[in-house]
Amino acid sequence: MSETAPKIPLSYRQEVLSKLFDYIRSTESCYLIGAASIGKTRLLDFLMFPEVKQHYLREEADRTWIVRVDLNRLIPNKDEIFSFFELMLSSLVLEFSKQEGQEFEGIQVELAALDSQVIQSGDPLLAVRFFELEVTKLCQVQKYKICFLFDEIDDTYKKASREIFALLRAIRDANKPYLCYALFLRNLPEKLRKPSEVESFYELHSRNLIGIGPYSREDTLEIIRQIAERRRQNFQPEIHNWLAITSGGHPGFVQALMSTIIDNPASQSRLNEIKWFAEQELVKEECRKIWTGLTDEERAGLKAFFEGNTDLPQQTLKILHAKGLLKRDSNACFSPLFEWYIKDL
Repeated sequence: MSETAPKIPLSYRQEVLSKLFDYIRSTESCYLIGAASIGKTRLLDFLMFPEVKQHYLREEADRTWIVRVDLNRLIPNKDEIFSFFELMLSSLVLEFSKQEGQEFEGIQVELAALDSQVIQSGDPLLAVRFFELEVTKLCQVQKYKICFLFDEIDDTYKKASREIFALLRAIRDANKPYLCYALFLRNLPEKLRKPSEVESFYELHSRNLIGIGPYSREDTLEIIRQIAERRRQNFQPEIHNWLAITSGGHPGFVQALMSTIIDNPASQSRLNEIKWFAEQELVKEECRKIWTGLTDEERAGLKAFFEGNTDLPQQTLKILHAKGLLKRDSNACFSPLFEWYIKDL
């Protein structure tokens, strides 16, 4: 990894990234879902490093662009089509501004000039047509593949005009072998709005769900090692193992449990007392974040499940499995801490 990349192995989150890059390679759109505090931002930051793209795409990496579109950057405007497609164009500008070499100089200058012209005009038609023009040139003339990663898109997906999604679909269809979209969501798209309202766009990604669950055991142990090293702690291997099992691989729980143990060394004698750890404020706060980040349906499903009703609706199980809150193989809760929290509500 480069000096600017985090010191984590390229195998980090491979259960998620291998699927995502498979979709990018085949230019199929998809959506990704995770619970609160699951490490989505860290995952997004990680996958944007060139070394990660190279690792998964190999010889196709140099001709593939991943453009991150952060919907938090969407500036309110009386014309939402203008705001949305100016952001899309701006995101292209930002991505190509990072590139070095003569090959990209012309692209950088042209993109920046077009975005400036769009901003000065305030014209939604100009925003759409210039974005469409640049995507078509990059894809069909220069033969680049492009994946737009939509971050924090839940509210936009729920409220934005149908025309935005129809335009996204049309632009993708015009560049079908080269262009795809990946949506990072907190909820199932069909729960955000009726599929019939954005039918053509929904069809692009609806069959390709990637769940962002807790870390794998290998990733969990690596993160524990990093935190211990950063905080100058020398835990015994059994502590590392206990942290991995008890946290269930949830990044927030890992941090909360390690802080509890570091700040209160005597707590190491209580490792078999799950109730005691579940009642610690840092752990309770992580539980609250996860719980409040769920829909009413998800909360009701989990509550019913741990009260003995395992016959949940398929759609509820689908989202709980996707978020990793229930394990697919056993339907057990991912962490004894969160199970205790739910049962105690």
